[in-house]
Amino acid sequence: MAFSSTIDTRTHAMGNMLMMTGTFNAASVATGTIDLSETLSKIFACGVTGDTFGDVTGGGVDGAFAIVTDANPNKIVLDCVASNTGSWWALGQR
Repeated sequence: MAFSSTIDTRTHAMGNMLMMTGTFNAASVATGTIDLSETLSKIFACGVTGDTFGDVTGGGVDGAFAIVTDANPNKIVLDCVASNTGSWWALGQR
């Protein structure tokens, strides 16, 4: 299996910014990328919430975290324990 994600089509507009949400499934992998380049030119902030029961310590141990790299300012890189599932959010510029 591979990393998969969904993007909710009901975005929230705040001036020239959009709040986007969705879900992820890290089946058999510990990292994945959520590509928002079709909608956002830059992500200002993002986050992830795991819904797997064992997510209690934090990213890299038994939780999940999300980052945006300088090389890809409109993509979220998610790092978690393999087989985690959950939801994500991103606030960015259109």
